[in-house]
Amino acid sequence: MIRSIMLALAESPHDAGARNYGLWLARKIGSSIHLLAVVDISAFEVPVLGTPDGFMPPVVAPPLKESRSLMNDLLESARERLSHFAEQCSSRGIPVSMEVKTGIPGEVIGRSAVAHDIVVMSRTGYSRNGAVSSIDPVAAPAIRNSARPVLIAGSEFREGNDVRNVLVAYDGSNHAARALLVAAELAGRPGVSCTLLTVAQSEETGEEILVPAEAFLLHHNIVPRRQVIVSSKPSEVICGLAASEGVDLLVMGAYGHSPIREVLFGSTTERVLSHCTASVVLQS
Repeated sequence: MIRSIMLALAESPHDAGARNYGLWLARKIGSSIHLLAVVDISAFEVPVLGTPDGFMPPVVAPPLKESRSLMNDLLESARERLSHFAEQCSSRGIPVSMEVKTGIPGEVIGRSAVAHDIVVMSRTGYSRNGAVSSIDPVAAPAIRNSARPVLIAGSEFREGNDVRNVLVAYDGSNHAARALLVAAELAGRPGVSCTLLTVAQSEETGEEILVPAEAFLLHHNIVPRRQVIVSSKPSEVICGLAASEGVDLLVMGAYGHSPIREVLFGSTTERVLSHCTASVVLQS
């Protein structure tokens, strides 16, 4: 059961979807919210042009006085953001706690996730490098380092919305198998429909892959609609089905069977996060 939600708060206005999802989820399942803000220590590094012999490092720390001033400003800003949202939680009767940490955001989020049942994050708003992207670079290490499922909230999700259509993308990997736990939690509510999808090289292979996943969901009183799609492009299939079926929530493993997941963000996962407008739960 989901007792504690860790909401890794991003910068406004990027945090709207994650805030709304955290509030909705906490009220639906009666859980508490733990707010986390991470002050990125890379903000204290100034890029410089190194010398050919490599004597000068690519980044240097600003003078101590400026570092302390910047640190204090960032910490104060983070505390203000957390306090403001904590008030919103309290006004809705949601138990809330909060903390501010310093470090590398993806690593800090991953370590902190152990104490909770699920992590909720925004798609963007964690990095200060000014890069324009549909998915924040902090997401990959946060998902990779987290022992808990990570929910990347859709930007259009509103607190008054509901989740009625859940798509579970299952490929037979251990990551996808672990994702079935949170799928059972979120799709097991009355009035929620669940589709169990696999993208395979053949119909026969796909049907075989779905057998244990379907059995797991049936054991949790969920009767999914099975769907096997023969294709070599799983990300396109998943995003296309999510759009055409009006999916509210997509649940999937963060990686497939590849052993190099520790160093590379799953290609299917990255494409899904970049192109799927629905909220996505990823299990590493």
